[in-house]
Amino acid sequence: MSELTQRLVGFIQDNLVLDGDDIEVDEKTPLLVSGLLDSLRTARLLNFLRKDVGVPIPAAKLDPENFRDVATIVAMVRELESV
Repeated sequence: MSELTQRLVGFIQDNLVLDGDDIEVDEKTPLLVSGLLDSLRTARLLNFLRKDVGVPIPAAKLDPENFRDVATIVAMVRELESV
């Protein structure tokens, strides 16, 4: 698991999983289907990516397909880093 994957999994587990939810996040956890990402949590995730990872996500990339799971988010971030 890459460092970015570990950081994202840790952030989501610590900041987006509600107390009492019995969800263990990994790189393939379905974030939208599981209800982990709603509008507020997505904003928190985007802020984390911008501030802590250093990769702002442009509006054109705000497609649910890019936020299916941690693996797809990492792929999107890697693509944006290479631009």
